[in-house]
Amino acid sequence: MPDGEAPLPAEAAAAGSARYIHPLRIGDVQLANNLLLAPMAGYTNVAFRLIAKEVGGCGLVASEMVAAIGRPTAAQAERFGTLTRTVPAERPIAMQVYGREPELCAATAAALERAGADIIDLNCGCPVRKAKQAGCGVALMREPEQVGRIIAAMRRATSRPVTVKMRLGYDVQHRNAVEVALAAVENGASAVCVHARTGESKHGMPIDLGGVAAVRAALPPAIPVIANGSLDSAAAIRAAKDEAGADGYMIGRAACGDPWLFRNLIAELTGAPRYQPSLAERRALLQRHFDLILELYGEERGVRVMRKYAFFYCNGLPGVRRFRAEFCRIASRADFARVTADFFAALERGELSGPAEHLVLADDAADAEP
Repeated sequence: MPDGEAPLPAEAAAAGSARYIHPLRIGDVQLANNLLLAPMAGYTNVAFRLIAKEVGGCGLVASEMVAAIGRPTAAQAERFGTLTRTVPAERPIAMQVYGREPELCAATAAALERAGADIIDLNCGCPVRKAKQAGCGVALMREPEQVGRIIAAMRRATSRPVTVKMRLGYDVQHRNAVEVALAAVENGASAVCVHARTGESKHGMPIDLGGVAAVRAALPPAIPVIANGSLDSAAAIRAAKDEAGADGYMIGRAACGDPWLFRNLIAELTGAPRYQPSLAERRALLQRHFDLILELYGEERGVRVMRKYAFFYCNGLPGVRRFRAEFCRIASRADFARVTADFFAALERGELSGPAEHLVLADDAADAEP
């Protein structure tokens, strides 16, 4: 945790109302709370996950999805190592399998267990065109029996709990989340996460908690049902619990742009005060993230990777659009130091005193192709 930052509101979570925020058990894995970071291709690497756990205090983090392929090349093996790199401080961690062939998904699940996964998830929700064309992601929802076969094969291959992340259906004409959830659970899934939109619905469109409620009603009480989709406020989480009976809440793009989101949701839902990071804390955490990214990727690639995280630590401040535009052109450590120093110095001098600016990820940024 960065120097000077207040302790996480764990005590508040324990002492406050347990209706919305409480510990959660998935198989044999006990989570400190029921706020989960969603797997996001291109974003949830070890650096981002570690910060989400340290600063946000979420109960479970998740890796980027890992493609189930046979006999990987040297480059693919190297990518696997990067995607699955983990550190003890972020545990427990879920790792996600992307594929459709039971044998390959099973082999990948076994490899993820060896890499340190505490929970292994099957991706039945990715809506990008390439995934659909390959019969993967949300396209698997058209084949509930195939989902069952994949889950069964993964369960045989690993001792870790297996879960599934899905949507309400492939599209609005084919809403079969209950059928897919039952197929998964009957074949050994320990939890089900339901994104409350169908496969053709874009982020930002209304969610349908009725579909999540139907899944919750159909499954045994011992199987957690996790809600996902626009859960970016305490009000949204209350609705997911009150209207759908959700046992937990998975948050993706809303956590991109606010590393303190999880801790403030815990605070709001347990009656504790919200945490307002200082400019110094924002800058220190941005620097820490940059250092972690460079350790993971090296300077040449790491600088490019860091560009997309530009606004995460400055969102809601005046001048963040201009800062992001400049940050997206950095090419070295020196550029990073110069651009961040100039921006925070201008804030401290009061030169950027206009209205607060809030940025969001591009619509499909968190569903990038694997």
